[in-house]
Amino acid sequence: MTIEDGNSQVNAIAMASGNTYNENCHQQTLIMEGSLPLFDDIKLGSNLTIVDYGCSQGGNSILDRLASSSTASLVFEDLPSNEFTSLINLLPKLFASYPTLKLYPSLIPKSFYESAVPPGSVDLGYTLSTIHWLKRMPFPKPPTETVSEYYSKRDSRNSAAAEQDLREFLTLRGQEIKSGGHLVIACFGSFTKEEIARYKDALILRHRVLFQAMETLANEGKLPLKVMERINVPIYDRSEKELLGGIDELKDTWTVEKYYRKMIHHPAYYKFLKVHEDAGRDENEKIAAAKEYAGTLIDWLIAVFGDMILSWWRESGVEEAAIDGLHQEFLVRAKDMLWKEGPGGAEIPIMYTRLRRV
Repeated sequence: MTIEDGNSQVNAIAMASGNTYNENCHQQTLIMEGSLPLFDDIKLGSNLTIVDYGCSQGGNSILDRLASSSTASLVFEDLPSNEFTSLINLLPKLFASYPTLKLYPSLIPKSFYESAVPPGSVDLGYTLSTIHWLKRMPFPKPPTETVSEYYSKRDSRNSAAAEQDLREFLTLRGQEIKSGGHLVIACFGSFTKEEIARYKDALILRHRVLFQAMETLANEGKLPLKVMERINVPIYDRSEKELLGGIDELKDTWTVEKYYRKMIHHPAYYKFLKVHEDAGRDENEKIAAAKEYAGTLIDWLIAVFGDMILSWWRESGVEEAAIDGLHQEFLVRAKDMLWKEGPGGAEIPIMYTRLRRV
């Protein structure tokens, strides 16, 4: 889904509907857990406002670091297209899990590339696995390029927009967060050359394989060829230099208090390694383990991109009656392609930083 904004399209893509994201966000949970040291020595007080910028369906929200008996206004912000119903359904469980806290939640259906809350009203803001999403849709894949060619140019195509978006995001949060307040960021990073040699570029690999499966169906005439012209995923994985350099541009607003970078594996990787080890010389068991692992990774990706892909199909003329069957074949193709290519550990470089509002 996109929204026209002058001559460009604003990114209005939400996670998959239902509870799909929460059911498949296990790697995001590990990313969230990796951010917890950033909260350890923040003096939050007992009456505060916390904003989750880009909350999605809410399954990874952080409350464990609050003192007992605190009163907290919890603001969950995400796009109007976000599936807020799953978040609302989680709130009773949230209250039950923290019986000593006085919690007052609210939902803000806006982009975090807009002003989301009143100026100077926020004590603590955080954004986890979100700011790689760009404000606007990039140019779609030219019909003369294959998926592989398109993905080889993605970084150079999106870098300028990502630089502008980071500046805008930090400027807006600087208006909303109180002086002395904090902003915690956990964001996807780009792989270094050494990491690509060791791990492969897991993020690009998963995305590329997903759309190559769709490309195969289009080349076979099972999907309209014009579906492939819709591929324009609005994401960018920044380098460490780009993230820290962007923050430094706003040093009159933000001070970096903590920073570290970690490689986060998908939890299914450890299960895959264990099964692979236990299989010994049984090649059939090893293949079955690799297929299950690749399937888990594709399901994770579909939890993010699934609704967007189906919207491309419908807008390109695929009849509703054919959607389910094509979607199942698409998933089978993608999972088969990924296990054959060898997904490695599905590591993601994550950059963690805690900023203090000057």
